[in-house]
Amino acid sequence: MGGPDPGRHERKTFRKRSGTLLGKAHELAALSGANVCVIIDHPRATVEYNSVGNRNWLPSDENLESIYPSLQRLSFADMEKARGNSNGEELTQLLQYIEYRSELLQSLGQQMQEGQSSPTARTLNHIPERNSDRFCDK
Repeated sequence: MGGPDPGRHERKTFRKRSGTLLGKAHELAALSGANVCVIIDHPRATVEYNSVGNRNWLPSDENLESIYPSLQRLSFADMEKARGNSNGEELTQLLQYIEYRSELLQSLGQQMQEGQSSPTARTLNHIPERNSDRFCDK
């Protein structure tokens, strides 16, 4: 009747992993109150999860950086590079750098809104010292 199905494993893997990703996205939105949007585009299916009821919430790509000035974009290559380190140290460092940069940008934005004359100097004095060498390629 049937015989071996060469695509079965791929279909099963896609179904399980996409389900896990969507579940984690929903969990992140529910537990932390974050607005989350995930789009999975695959020949088998295209699925969008949007934690915000408003379908217009996710701005166009052209408007993202103006709406979210501290936006951190990670590419497939960034994640693969970080993932290549077996103990996850590089991914941890990347996430710490992103958090640091986000704090810095938010602080600069607040100071600019308050009309302070030298936001950069004041911000750098208020942010705790971190080892910036660990974020550079060696």
